[in-house]
Amino acid sequence: MKFLFNFFLLIIITGCNPDPIFPLSKKNISNVLIKNFSITKLDFPKDGYVSVDDNQTIYDLANTYNILPQEIIRANNLKPPYELSKGQQIYLPYPLMHKVKQNQNIYDISLIYAVSQSDIVELNGLRKPYKLIPDIELKIPLDKDYSVIGLVNKTKIVKQSKIASIPRIKSKFLFPVNGKMIKDFGPFDNGNQHNDGVDILVSTDQSIKASMSGKVAFVGSNLKSFGKMILIKHDSQFVTAYARINEFNVMEGDIVKKGQVIGKIYKNNSVHFQIRKSRNPVNPNLYIN
Repeated sequence: MKFLFNFFLLIIITGCNPDPIFPLSKKNISNVLIKNFSITKLDFPKDGYVSVDDNQTIYDLANTYNILPQEIIRANNLKPPYELSKGQQIYLPYPLMHKVKQNQNIYDISLIYAVSQSDIVELNGLRKPYKLIPDIELKIPLDKDYSVIGLVNKTKIVKQSKIASIPRIKSKFLFPVNGKMIKDFGPFDNGNQHNDGVDILVSTDQSIKASMSGKVAFVGSNLKSFGKMILIKHDSQFVTAYARINEFNVMEGDIVKKGQVIGKIYKNNSVHFQIRKSRNPVNPNLYIN
């Protein structure tokens, strides 16, 4: 019994954190394979109700649908010892909600959580012109759509000559730090992978500066391959990304000016920096002197 209690406690601590994050196409990540053990996450029921299976517990439901057990208990007014019966209808509170801020739109929210705008619209039954009212709560899709920021190493790069032929435009962006460029924009690994930005190694502790004025759209940690990262939205087209940094100096929603300190990178570490135009990565060297 003590073993089971510790097991369920571990599930609660590690399996129920719906923090927002940051493949060019939507992938099904419902099955996560760890060695020879598969953890299956079921699609969240549209109406929020599930029918209890034989011998199913509150902790089973919490783990399966990524919800805290206390939330299920509270939503269904359950009493100790919280035993469930087969066929019982249990309401599951939606695990990821967002409270709309002043002047926030669907695109802003899609960037914060790395989800599709159309999925937000469909999930919440929104209608044109999709104007959001401050302080209302929206359900956030549980399936990530990384194409909204596209921070991945793509394979099978084709027609690289088109990227190289882009004319150099008038400089307006800044490099976020001073250092040595250890990986440039473009294909690597014999053309099998592509670096969507540049990696800059610093030899001393440095402040990270905003490449251009804009609004902080995302601040997050523990992102696969990118660690701590900041995204700044500059207009309807451009977004800059500052990844693998050590410290944050801004919060989501902050308005920043070009050259303003937004974070810090420690010596002998490298910043991964991207400029994206209409969600597509562009070579930072063509936008900076």
